[in-house]
Amino acid sequence: MKKKEPWRETLVEALEIPRDLALKESVFTVTGKSQIQIGNYRSILRYEPQELIILTFSGKLVVHGKGLKILWYTPEEMQIEGILSEIILER
Repeated sequence: MKKKEPWRETLVEALEIPRDLALKESVFTVTGKSQIQIGNYRSILRYEPQELIILTFSGKLVVHGKGLKILWYTPEEMQIEGILSEIILER
């Protein structure tokens, strides 16, 4: 995986640009035990009711649970609902 150059991070901070936009970092928002919203992802690798694997710009996001379903998605964001039991970011 490609490492980000330190000058890039310094420039992002100096210009006050959101890191997720400038450095293609994913944003995960978990609401309780039943919802997760994922922003800035690349693709869906696996979609099953008990496991969802999403490819992000920094690795794979693995979501385990029961009754997992994608409520909506766009090329930039998605929202998942179900009983979440484990969320793992593999680099």
